[in-house]
Amino acid sequence: MGVNNVLVNDDLSSLETSNYQFWQSHFYEVGFSWKTRMDREASKLYFKYGISFLWNNLRPEDNKYHVKNGNQTDLAVHPEDLSENRLRHVQMNFPVHLEWDFSRNGEYSDGYKRDRRNQSVRIGVGAFAGFKLGTRQYIEYKDNTGVNIEELQKDNFNMNIFNYGVSAYIAYRSTGFYIKQDLNPLFKGTNISNFSMGIRFDFD
Repeated sequence: MGVNNVLVNDDLSSLETSNYQFWQSHFYEVGFSWKTRMDREASKLYFKYGISFLWNNLRPEDNKYHVKNGNQTDLAVHPEDLSENRLRHVQMNFPVHLEWDFSRNGEYSDGYKRDRRNQSVRIGVGAFAGFKLGTRQYIEYKDNTGVNIEELQKDNFNMNIFNYGVSAYIAYRSTGFYIKQDLNPLFKGTNISNFSMGIRFDFD
């Protein structure tokens, strides 16, 4: 889990001028993963792979919301004062990582070494690929009579269905810092891509 935003032309400095709120745009991810040793003997290098479900939320700044104009999706100022505005897209991903687990291996009485995992520093680098399961925009405001209005808009908003990217983490035992970036454009015909960073928990 962590914060979610977009990059323009894969440039990290573009976060400073992003149209989305940085600390209010969140992502949540949950899944299962497996680790396979890269060597027959106990070692520190593993191939880690799995499946995950990801909820990405983007909250525009300055009372803006997403408007679909044909094959293009724009940010426009809403005529009402919005109390809630977020675009959520849900994905199914298949992440793969090479992981270096520096846990000290154990040893049986006969001298045979055995794996000890998630007991020390771990570093993982890899990639992911997947597809979107759905996209929704949530809007809430009070109209001129004081009535609370809640809108749920269902559409793909010209988002790319398939997504892929790179990710990495550094952890101590079960807790780590996680970063990932989509390499495909978030919206069709644009140069912006999704970017996330946060904390990761591995329960082994």
